[in-house]
Amino acid sequence: MKIMIRSDIEGVTGVTTYPQAEGTEFGKRMLMNDLNACVEGILSTGQHEIIVYDEHTDGRNVSMELLPSCVSVIMGKPPYRPDWGGIDASFDVMVMVGFHARSGAGGALLPHSYSRKNLEIRLNGRIVGEIGMEAAIAGDFGVPLWLVTGDSAGMAEARETIPGVRTVSVKEALGESEALCYPPARTAQMIYDCAKEMIDNPPPVHPFRIAGPVEMQIDLAPGEYTATLKNLYPGIFIKENTIAVEGETTTAAWSKYWAIQKEGKRQ
Repeated sequence: MKIMIRSDIEGVTGVTTYPQAEGTEFGKRMLMNDLNACVEGILSTGQHEIIVYDEHTDGRNVSMELLPSCVSVIMGKPPYRPDWGGIDASFDVMVMVGFHARSGAGGALLPHSYSRKNLEIRLNGRIVGEIGMEAAIAGDFGVPLWLVTGDSAGMAEARETIPGVRTVSVKEALGESEALCYPPARTAQMIYDCAKEMIDNPPPVHPFRIAGPVEMQIDLAPGEYTATLKNLYPGIFIKENTIAVEGETTTAAWSKYWAIQKEGKRQ
């Protein structure tokens, strides 16, 4: 099988603050703890092609020297395009390691949707966070999401979005920066077991698709970033701090916003 693993850090073992997630050795070690456990669980079932897309911050968090030789990594976060969402139709399955709940989710640990500037993201009226967005992008290419790991609130969101998806909670959310964290050896075994079971007994899920055309609305936090976008792209604002971007697919709409936010941050 050809398997895409999306990796993030806020949802990995032991991480409970944004500073821990932003380039610290602790955060990277915990990422590799969870990521390697997932990879090893998959490979215990036989030979597979695995490609990791590092989604966290600048996309340069994965320690490649710690991965098996059959695993490649997309680093640097190349921009999504309408015909490529970091994934394409050549993949059989997508997995997400180290993810978290969306912005505004009650009782969640480090909840956000790509950026804390994005207060809420809606696809044709349906609220999504990073889990739902990436699942919908994979769905555009017919690729199902089989497994997600992260905090308990994020995993509840994943199961609500993709009924039947396998999840592993590596920590129980107790607030925005508080959690009951399980030790790395324990979470590694949990992830390994679930990744192996995922291949041996695939979950009964289908690709998560948002029927096109897609209108993506985003409520933005007031501030310098939003003011910059108003100056650069006044036509996308449908309310004071709400933008709308359209595309034939989720991938097309998100790739437009990718370019917009990149330009906004550059100013």
